[in-house]
Amino acid sequence: MIYLENCIDTLKRDIQYDYVLTSPPDYAEIGVKPNTDEWENFLHSWVSLLNPTSNLVSICTTDRKADGRIYPKHIKVINVFEKNNWFLRKTNVWVKTLKRSDYRMGYMHLLTFARKPFKLNNPHMPEDAILDEKSTVVYGFKFGMSIFVVKKMIENCTKENDIVYDPFMGSGTTAIAALQAGRNYLGSEINEEYYNLCKKRIESDLTLR
Repeated sequence: MIYLENCIDTLKRDIQYDYVLTSPPDYAEIGVKPNTDEWENFLHSWVSLLNPTSNLVSICTTDRKADGRIYPKHIKVINVFEKNNWFLRKTNVWVKTLKRSDYRMGYMHLLTFARKPFKLNNPHMPEDAILDEKSTVVYGFKFGMSIFVVKKMIENCTKENDIVYDPFMGSGTTAIAALQAGRNYLGSEINEEYYNLCKKRIESDLTLR
């Protein structure tokens, strides 16, 4: 199920989910400047409400080039989670492209946090880089996350039939990967256009099985 609403409203509902995996919106998407504390305040507003039964949360975030410098968003994510009593348990990097760009980073940090020690399903999952240069375009929308990478993370942090929650469902990559991995999905999406696109994409994926 996907709620067409702010994730804060969803998290205040009486819902149960086992694992959280998401890629939070960038500075421009929520109308804040990278040289302020506004993005961290935004993170805190919903991170403080997370309560997965597995005590696991994975955040996928890309550092940002702007103003002639690099803003280390992954450091900001770690700081916010630590302030909310989560500790960084595992790190990976998704290499999106091997091509150099003056404007965009070619990688994404994959940060998994926990509130207590846990055992990974696949302890041999590499700690360094996962390469996937595929770019999926469906219905004219270019998806920001790799299904291959998301599915690998879900399989590593959950069991079959677990519920994976994505507070920023976007185009539905988390939902598709969860279904392909034999898990269930739950999400929030505040943008109605993306919400409808996500539903259409999920229905199409189920039809093709």
